[in-house]
Amino acid sequence: MSHPLPAAVDGVSWEVLAARELDRDSWGQLVRNEIPAVVIRDFATPEECSRLVERAQVIGFEAYEQVVPPIDRIGATVFEHVGSDVSSYFGKAEHCRAIQAEIFSQSFSPMDRLMSRLRQTVGVPVQVAADPRHGSYCAGLIRRIENGTLLHIDFAPAEQPDWWVAQVQAQLAWNLYLELDPENPGKTYVYNRPWTPADEAYKIPDTYGYQPSVVGSAAKYTLKPTRGDVYIFNTRNFHEVDPSGGRRTTVTSQMGTLPDGRIILWS
Repeated sequence: MSHPLPAAVDGVSWEVLAARELDRDSWGQLVRNEIPAVVIRDFATPEECSRLVERAQVIGFEAYEQVVPPIDRIGATVFEHVGSDVSSYFGKAEHCRAIQAEIFSQSFSPMDRLMSRLRQTVGVPVQVAADPRHGSYCAGLIRRIENGTLLHIDFAPAEQPDWWVAQVQAQLAWNLYLELDPENPGKTYVYNRPWTPADEAYKIPDTYGYQPSVVGSAAKYTLKPTRGDVYIFNTRNFHEVDPSGGRRTTVTSQMGTLPDGRIILWS
């Protein structure tokens, strides 16, 4: 079934098709969708990355449920619990935190380092999301996206409206790249095309993906990941990942800004 091209989304255009170094100004620009991404260079050393990968391999990855192309991860995701009892997700949280602590103990905690950096740079509280009824969310996955993804969004107000995290005003994701194929690392494409409710007409049935025509002629930023660096981008924008030439391992989570100014993280 074909659809007409979507109307342009109101808002400012990206100033550049490049990532800016993280500072207070660039963070504000990212949240307002004025730039496609920010980067923290040399966030982790090669040795720190290797130790995290080694421990993750010992513990072992599991595939996302009912996701094609397959994506492997260590941890729990809200995405996989939509439509089920919310408590089932929170029932796994403590176990996930224990596994995460075991992996991080062999090197360092990317979560703690990132939250500290954001507090210092942005000057607002940064914490793991916590539901007043159910407790703390899981935050931080070790993940492998090696076969690419469909064109999609990550935006709790649209996808998980009944969850506590759906109150976020802007939603972003951060990725620390631990392991990459240097020739073909699996590029990420971010489109200057934020999701709107009308875009559900473009959803591919029984998948998390959208038809490519939903992005129309929107500007596209190509993120070529680099080992040891963190990239952050606005995931209300449609985005997709190319297949990689080898292992592509990251530490990642969702991030959101609350009406009171806090930044929260969850997976």
